[in-house]
Amino acid sequence: MIRPLKLGHGCGVEDGSTATSAKILSIIYKYRLTKAADAHDRWVEGTPKFLDIIENFVRQAKSIQMCMPAFPFKSANKVYKVLGTLPDRAEEAALEYMNTMCAEIKAIYSPGAKLLVVSDGLVYNDLLTIPDREVWAYGQELRAMSAKRFPHIEFSRLRQLVVIDLPERLDEVTYVANATNFRRALLTQFGRDGLDVHKLIQENEDTRLTFCGHSRFLTNDLRYIFPKSELRGSNQYKRDVKFIAREMIRRGFTPTADTLHQQAFAAAIKHNFPDHLRLSIHQSTGEHKISLSLLPTKTSYTTPWMCAIAYSADGTLTSAPKGDFEDDRKYQLVHRAGRPSHFEERSASELTALGEVRDNELNSSANGGWGDKAINGTVAGKGKTGGPCEYCGKATHAVERCFDKHPHLAPKWVREKIASTATSNTTPMTTTTGTEGEVS
Repeated sequence: MIRPLKLGHGCGVEDGSTATSAKILSIIYKYRLTKAADAHDRWVEGTPKFLDIIENFVRQAKSIQMCMPAFPFKSANKVYKVLGTLPDRAEEAALEYMNTMCAEIKAIYSPGAKLLVVSDGLVYNDLLTIPDREVWAYGQELRAMSAKRFPHIEFSRLRQLVVIDLPERLDEVTYVANATNFRRALLTQFGRDGLDVHKLIQENEDTRLTFCGHSRFLTNDLRYIFPKSELRGSNQYKRDVKFIAREMIRRGFTPTADTLHQQAFAAAIKHNFPDHLRLSIHQSTGEHKISLSLLPTKTSYTTPWMCAIAYSADGTLTSAPKGDFEDDRKYQLVHRAGRPSHFEERSASELTALGEVRDNELNSSANGGWGDKAINGTVAGKGKTGGPCEYCGKATHAVERCFDKHPHLAPKWVREKIASTATSNTTPMTTTTGTEGEVS
């Protein structure tokens, strides 16, 4: 629930600017991130600060300037969480959502508002083994997407954050060549020697919340990068997750009241954009920054680079790891320009037809095969299947989509059926001769 704003610390013209500022802040608060159960709520302390920042622009009749560290790169977990390395419909929906917020502000305040996205991709992509080229490609597509459709959204450049010798115009090669130089310059110019991250997490609530958020997603993502093994057991894996989460904090962007304890990226943002209203995609107390959800979703997956999105039949958006949608028969994957984009809910007739196909497949599997229709949704004779499969010999699919060779690619119901069939085929039988429980 949004707390009512307390107005009035003046009169006359000042009252008008204060009232307008309060309306603007109320619009921004509509997009607030749902509070975590363990987060301390300090919106009462934060609201006057945010009002003062907004009113500074209103009094000068200037556009409200906001900044947000966001849109780094697609999750390292391409197996379960995201559809690829490049922006898809999830990013487009997020930019549209933030652009709508700015448009709402412009509807009541003619100078409008601008949201500056400060990409933090190069700040810690190396910690997650994400290539610099991948960060570049992701950012370039986002900029092109924004330029076409979202006039209230802007993206910062590297030279706006650190003093570094860069070509006037960056391309892929010069960007990648200077990526390490950027990280070095960031830590040299804005890092703090001797920063006690353990102590900062214990004593600063915003830092603790960000650390917990990092730890949650790293626990899921790192298992595909640094999998558990004989040399890396469960306890060591947990220590590795916390170590990388702390390193992200060291480089990261949790603002604090004490500038001596700001991390490198936060200090760079504060130094270069001192008058901007600070927004965040992370949980916070609400005292130093406004935490926003980037997607109009009811789930906890509110950042598009960490999930996929799906549209229900009534147009409602929901978000989740792509694996959840792939396991749910009511959703189907939609492609755009030859790339996976998002999921959509199947119509009732499509679900009925799919159910008939499934029944045929299950009946066929009971006879030792998966039938003439491809389980991955392509019917033999209708569309390209890429078969015959080099592994199982069936003509309904290519080897890359073979569920016999790659069981993890199969929908959940198929995996369950395979497991059930395997169990039934290995159930001990009894006969009238021989030892009980053995086959004679």
